Amino acid sequence: MKYTKEYIIKLIKDLWIALRPLSLTLAVASTTLGMLMAHREGKLFTGNLKLDVLKIVLVTIGGMLVQGCANLINDFYEGSFKYHRPGEKTYKFLKYERTAFDLLVFSFSMLCLAGTGLIGLILMYLSTPKLIYIGIAGIVGSYAYTGEPFVYKKRGLGAILSLVLMGPLMVLGSYVVFTSEYSITPVIGALPAGLMIPLLMMSNEIRDYERDKNLGIRTLTVILGIKAGKAIYVSIIVAAYLMTTILVITKGLPILALLVYITLPIAIKAYKTVSRPKTSGIRVTNILHITFNLITIIALIK
Repeated sequence: MKYTKEYIIKLIKDLWIALRPLSLTLAVASTTLGMLMAHREGKLFTGNLKLDVLKIVLVTIGGMLVQGCANLINDFYEGSFKYHRPGEKTYKFLKYERTAFDLLVFSFSMLCLAGTGLIGLILMYLSTPKLIYIGIAGIVGSYAYTGEPFVYKKRGLGAILSLVLMGPLMVLGSYVVFTSEYSITPVIGALPAGLMIPLLMMSNEIRDYERDKNLGIRTLTVILGIKAGKAIYVSIIVAAYLMTTILVITKGLPILALLVYITLPIAIKAYKTVSRPKTSGIRVTNILHITFNLITIIALIK
């Protein structure tokens, strides 16, 4: 095979698509929320600016790498649906027939995991060994989303565990780096914004309902049915706004967090889009995630 300029460009483009760079806003938002929760306690900046900035950068990159691994692993195990290249030679790997590109995707995912592990070790040295439990859970969860033999996406646990791993766990990990202590406070405070993560997963499940059902991929929407999936979707939206209100009343979030209500038109549009047959609500749901999280982040900045 000749590695022409066109082939290299296509390779890089497909790898970029597999990484899903725009989805990495989930990791950036969660790590930022965790750091701002530490900031509310006066522990984000210690007086050593260089060290503090280094930890902020490492936490953000670590979060992006662990999510990037999940994205790439997903595309490797489901690669035959997205990256079928007629005529290309395939290789037997992990009981699957995959092209050289698919093997590249898998290798890149392992590189992301290795990078996450290295950053975790550095952060443990700079902060606290307590991070090891969160780090291990994050790395295992990243692979196990669609990685064999776990594949919790096919067990109806995708939306639930995406919330746990990309929401509370990532928020808590970021918080612990700067406080060296476990606490339920940052987890609860960041939960309304974190609910946008399973909302995105549900929009994906609803879009892929027919395909997943035909392929035997037992997502939560496939198990419970499309109507139940849409009901869960709108319930998550309601819960996010309701929890924000409660947390503001109980002083768990600053009053400026109520500005998330200006995103209600986006939320309504997202639900209407998801509810229509053969339409994808992923794009508008992602816009809701970005705006909801951005407002929450701004509210937490003092």
